[in-house]
Amino acid sequence: MEMRQWRSGWDKAADATEEVRQALNELGASEGATARLRPVVSGKGTPWVDVGMIPASLAQALAEAVRAGVLERSGRSPSHP
Repeated sequence: MEMRQWRSGWDKAADATEEVRQALNELGASEGATARLRPVVSGKGTPWVDVGMIPASLAQALAEAVRAGVLERSGRSPSHP
């Protein structure tokens, strides 16, 4: 993998990491809860976000937010699946 490819992957991973951090903060995450988030690039150049561990309460809030977004995008409501 060329350095340019790695750098592109790193930039994408870093941007995604910040987006995840902001979203978790909007859900009420403390700085400590997002401290383990970090960008990662695989040996093949694939960008990743390593989330480490997050508190169970934050994971539940995240799951609820994802479900709500899925329902909103599909035009369904929680009471009419």
